[in-house]
Amino acid sequence: MKVAHLLHYAFRARDPQRLGQFYAELFEGRFLLQPVMTGLGIILVKLGHPEALFRGLLEFWPWDVIWDSEAAVFRRVEPQPAAISYGHLAVKTELSQPEVLAELERRGIRYRIEPRGPALLIPTIDDPEGNMIELFPAIEHMEVPPEALCPPAQAAAAIAQLRRQFAARAADQPAGAGYPLDFIA
Repeated sequence: MKVAHLLHYAFRARDPQRLGQFYAELFEGRFLLQPVMTGLGIILVKLGHPEALFRGLLEFWPWDVIWDSEAAVFRRVEPQPAAISYGHLAVKTELSQPEVLAELERRGIRYRIEPRGPALLIPTIDDPEGNMIELFPAIEHMEVPPEALCPPAQAAAAIAQLRRQFAARAADQPAGAGYPLDFIA
């Protein structure tokens, strides 16, 4: 099954409303008010696509609400927050990289420039709960090397081979040094 569009992304949040406010302001979004979800503390933010309910939607869920699929109901549970939040969101902007950086500086938002592919450096920021946001500038296309794609029937062997290569290379790495994207290139 091929994916046509990413429809929505959900984050767990210590303060869903604060996180929703951050994203709505950053991406010029609007709050989507759904009576039950909003009543339970689930905050919904629409990023563009006002005509399509589930397209461009961010959900910020409190730690004490779950969706019970079998009963098709929301339930309150004992909250089980993680020690740290960590998720990430990648968006393509309509701005060039210099324009993205100027906007971040205007808003006083700290950013980093990080590699995401051969000769591709992008700005990244963190939201108030530590989730990373990748801000891809107005890039229309980046080629995927054919050898990077693997059919499902061959995936187990290919993954095992890459893990062996990684382990062999990592054996020489000092503890705590980290692994850049081109670590085993």
